[in-house]
Amino acid sequence: MKAVLRFLIRALVLLLSAVMTYLVVAVMLSLIPVNQKPQVSEGIEIYIRSNGVHLQVVLPVENPIKDWSEEITIDKRIAGRVRYISFGWGDKNFYYHTPEWSDLTFATTFKALMLKSPSLMHIDFYASVPEGRLCKQLLISREQYLEMVDFVDAAFQRDSLNHLIPVDDLHYNPTDRFYEARGNYHLFYTCNTWTNSCLKSAGLLACLWTPFDRGILWHYRKQS
Repeated sequence: MKAVLRFLIRALVLLLSAVMTYLVVAVMLSLIPVNQKPQVSEGIEIYIRSNGVHLQVVLPVENPIKDWSEEITIDKRIAGRVRYISFGWGDKNFYYHTPEWSDLTFATTFKALMLKSPSLMHIDFYASVPEGRLCKQLLISREQYLEMVDFVDAAFQRDSLNHLIPVDDLHYNPTDRFYEARGNYHLFYTCNTWTNSCLKSAGLLACLWTPFDRGILWHYRKQS
């Protein structure tokens, strides 16, 4: 019995040590910026927007470079008002079982972080995107926008006809959309790591590495 107790205590200490190491490294690397070039004074308007945990990129629905409505279905009830479209890559199981943060369970969190899980792309639509503590407007060049479009586009799975693959049985509101995505969600590549990588792909200010949203937002507030 004593041997079992000693084993459990050691396992608990190792687990807590691993968690603390992960958090410390995550915070430290989140504080290290990359691509510190100043924003352009005129350009394409995009946003980075967080719901408090999950950071998304928000892009124009349509411009001369890309018309997302050619592949992504926009509900007819809002089509005439929509100007922006948000992209949030994340864990498939998490999206299905956590429509509200109050639905979050230990089992869902453990599976998302500790196992290599399939992913989905969550799409939502906006007539306007008000700036605030959790939302930052960026002006980027045409070249940067092209890189960002390529990165986002490459995150979608496609069928044999090269069409996006919708997930029709999952919605968080009457007009949002989910699509099958490429890549696996895990401890070292989270929804916010994906968004951070999206910013990096366009040469925009980003964290060296982060699993969280706050480091990215902190860098942009600091730059303002």
